[in-house]
Amino acid sequence: MKGNKSLIGVILLLIGCILFLTGCWGKREVEELAPLMGVGIDLGQKPGTYLITQQFAIPTKGAGAPEIKDWTVSIEASSAREVTEKVSLILNRIPFMGSLMVIVIGEDAARANFNDLLDFTQRYSKFRRTMYLTLAKGKAQDILTLKLRKGEIPAMFIKSNIETADDFSTFPTVRLGHYLTVLGDKSTAPILPIVESIKPGEEGYEYQAKGSDGAQEVRIQGAGVLKGGHLVDSLTDEETKGYMWLDDDVINRYLSTANVAKSNLTFAGQVLNSKTKYKVLSNNGTMEIQYHIESSIGLDEVMGLKEQLPETEWVDLMKGVETSFAKAIQKECELSIKKEKESGLDFLGIGRHIEQRQPAYWKTIKDQWEQKIADFPVSIDVQVTVHHTGMSSSSAATN
Repeated sequence: MKGNKSLIGVILLLIGCILFLTGCWGKREVEELAPLMGVGIDLGQKPGTYLITQQFAIPTKGAGAPEIKDWTVSIEASSAREVTEKVSLILNRIPFMGSLMVIVIGEDAARANFNDLLDFTQRYSKFRRTMYLTLAKGKAQDILTLKLRKGEIPAMFIKSNIETADDFSTFPTVRLGHYLTVLGDKSTAPILPIVESIKPGEEGYEYQAKGSDGAQEVRIQGAGVLKGGHLVDSLTDEETKGYMWLDDDVINRYLSTANVAKSNLTFAGQVLNSKTKYKVLSNNGTMEIQYHIESSIGLDEVMGLKEQLPETEWVDLMKGVETSFAKAIQKECELSIKKEKESGLDFLGIGRHIEQRQPAYWKTIKDQWEQKIADFPVSIDVQVTVHHTGMSSSSAATN
């Protein structure tokens, strides 16, 4: 009898606990939400205002798989919080801000100063410091309102493109947290990748733009260099690639080289792995930085080979290919260093390297670093090893 009373007491206690559990009373169905995917920042027409473009993904129920459409709106306002309020007045769903992953900054806003709006992104608790930052060639509004040929939402396409960047390593991936960290280092100039639209026939791109709206493609190429929150210069594609090498940010890359050892052959390969190291040391009383790049490249393509070569000639030719690939890498690095010296902007972070390796010396030059960049000695040593060379007899072009 006593045991039954104890059992009943335990059951009543468990029932009471269940009643006090919160459960999912406050849940919201996905059809009630509008996840924010991308934000564009341009200057407004009125002084002191911005034109903020917000791009939401609108999930819809259907007979088959759920469909996602975009809902994009641009609002001129003096602050990001004001935009959020105005959007809520015309959106019949609840904005979900935690999904934001891409911010596109227009050229005009970048040249003015956009750090005030980024301050909101790091203060607002629902935003993440892992979101990507990009610069638009032109207006950010134009990028986010593009009609892409495959019907994708521009912000989601840019995000996917950035997240597959390691496959080619041709532009930097910059997250909000990284940008803010570099911004805090007064000697280093932040850089952001540039997003632009490509029309049929531009720069060798040929495709059918279906429909009357002339759907286009989006490309990320090159980078912008900033100082104090202002866009002050830009890097070409080759200069950006040189930055990637020197920043030890090359994972995979396509490389091509021609006229190796006067053979009139063209070779193409894929970077298998690469490592960049640096030293800051004194050379005959002059401080300098030395970069050393070691790269392994798998040979993918040989163009122009018409006859089978003896093994010894093929081995010698491969040595020439390694030298030629090394020169191609060095050329990109030298272009990037030349841009740094001409602009006086340390986007390569050389000052940061000096501070880490030679802190006492850095204290003597840090106040004049922008003036010293142009004359600071920088040397590069590139070593390339070619793999999977194959023999000439394996080529379909040889007889």
